[in-house]
Order: sequence, then structure tokens, then C-alpha cells
Amino acid sequence: MAKRKLNQQQQRRVKQKQHQERTATETVGDSQLGEKRPGLVITNFGKRLLVESEDGQLHNCAVRQHLGKLVAGDTVTWQADIEPNTGVVVAADPRHQELSRPGFRGQKRMVAANIDLLGIVAPIEPGVHPDMIDRYLVTAHQMHLPVLILINKIDLMASDEHWEAIAELLLPYDELGLDILPVSAESGDGIEALRTLLTGKNSVFVGPSGAGKSSLIKALIPDIDIKTSALSESTGLGKHTTTNSILYHLPEEADVNPGHAGNIIDSPGVRQFSPMPCELHELEAAYPDFAPFLGQCKFNNCTHTTEPNCAIRQAVEDGELHYSRYQSFQRLREEFANEPH
Repeated sequence: MAKRKLNQQQQRRVKQKQHQERTATETVGDSQLGEKRPGLVITNFGKRLLVESEDGQLHNCAVRQHLGKLVAGDTVTWQADIEPNTGVVVAADPRHQELSRPGFRGQKRMVAANIDLLGIVAPIEPGVHPDMIDRYLVTAHQMHLPVLILINKIDLMASDEHWEAIAELLLPYDELGLDILPVSAESGDGIEALRTLLTGKNSVFVGPSGAGKSSLIKALIPDIDIKTSALSESTGLGKHTTTNSILYHLPEEADVNPGHAGNIIDSPGVRQFSPMPCELHELEAAYPDFAPFLGQCKFNNCTHTTEPNCAIRQAVEDGELHYSRYQSFQRLREEFANEPH
């Protein structure tokens, strides 16, 4: 009992100290801080941000409480604090784009901000799963973002038959005209082509745990270990792992868009990603291959499940729609029906 009571006392002291630090941060006067400067959020760790200043230096910053959750890719205004390489974020610029996913209790969980391209990383091993790709495609539709599907770890292709099986899985996306790029961080295949596609953009890599997102970024950025060490030192977290999104700069090449090399945000892997819930008609719109058949069902509110004379189900039976796409649509429809919009 005594040990439990002592732990509780320690917890109260920690909370009290955190409250005091937070209060102190909120009440610091402008006279005690440096001039206001623009910055870029590299990562969010706990209640603090790692902010990059215009000169490329990293600063461990507290955040004004009213600003809410800020993430990799946010642009902010910050002021230097008394301690070296520390500061306070006092304002955030409006986002032109944001990637989020539902949290455990249905609340929005921010992943990345101000994105130009969604890179969906689908690995050969443990496997390319169309349902995962479709979920990110729905999110890309909601965000009005272009998509690049990266078939990663192609060095693990065992045979021509393996290639053919993967090609069959990817057929729906090829027919939709989506960009599909086979890559391998291990062999280097596709890396230069990927670098070209990412140049000048703020991209985010998404996909399940084990997809190889971090390995691809390491192949694109040769000095990634140095950058990661700098992040670890600046945050004080030791060896950095992708538990929060992290922004990296692509290396600049003098002959290719100097000054506009682009950025990559490495996002945490998730077991199963879910787009933000939406209405049935919005979900239908996120499946452009459904478009020729919408409005042809007997019922205006058709869910394309058991209703008679459903044009979508008929198209699947006739081979005009891929069954995998129909399946992923129905999974999401059922999930969204049980979620608050």
C-alpha cells in the first residue's frame, strides 16, 4: 500500500510540475521572448513541437494551448525562448490540406498537414491488399489529392507467376489511370523515378506497419541517419521511431528545381486505416469506377447490398466492376453506418 501511495504522490507532483510549466509558458511576456519568426513543424512529440527555422536550425518548442494539435507540415509563427534552441509557437497558419484518421473514440487524429501528394506504400511482403489501397484512395478523394501507388519490396518477387498475381490485383487501379510505381529500397529499382515524381512536392507516405516506408525514405535521402540523430538529440527522446509523423527534406540537386527539392512526411504505420466517415453518396463518389452505374438502381437510396434491380451489383456480376472494389466499398459503408458523421 505504501508503495502505491508513493507512486500516486509522484504522479501528483509530475502533474503539478507540468501545470506550472504550462502556466509559465502561457504567461511568458513578449519581452522575454525573441522576435516572431516563421517556422515549419518537423514533428510533434508529446506536448511539444520540433520546429525548423528559416535558417534550417531545429528548435524544441512549447505550444500555446489554444492552437490545438499541430503536426508535421504545419507552418507556424514561433519566438525563441531564453534557453538555446528552444522557443514557443504562438500562432499557426491556415492549412490548405490535412490528413487525419479517426481515433479510438471516433475523434479526429491529425497525421500530417499541407500535403500535395499521397504516396500509398503497398509491400510485396507481407502482401499487397486492395482493401488497404481503397481506404487510402477514399481519403485522397476526400482531400482532393493526387495519388501515387508504390509497390514496394519488388526484390522479393519470387517468379513471373508472382508478378502476374500482383498485376491482377492492381488491374482496377491501372484501369482508373492511377500512377503505379514498383520500387525497392534494397535493390534501388524505381528509386530515381520516385525521386523525380516527388521533386517539388510535399508528400506523405502512408501504409501499414512493415510496408517499408522508412526504408524508402532512407534510400531517397542518403544522410537520413544524420538527420535522424539530429531529431533525436533535439527532442531528447533518444533513438527516434515513427510513432508520430516526421518531415524530411529531399536533398537538393543543382540541376533539378534548385531550392524546391520537396519534402516527405513519414507517417506511423497502422494495422487498418479508416477514412473519415461520410455519407453514402460521398462514399459512392470516392469510387469513380461506380460512376457509370450510379442513378440506375431501382431505389434512390440503394445501398447496393440486397435491394432488387441494383445496377452496381449487376455490373459486378457482368464483370464491369471489380469484385474487390465492391467488397471494400461495402466494408466502408458498413463501418460508416455505425460511425458519427
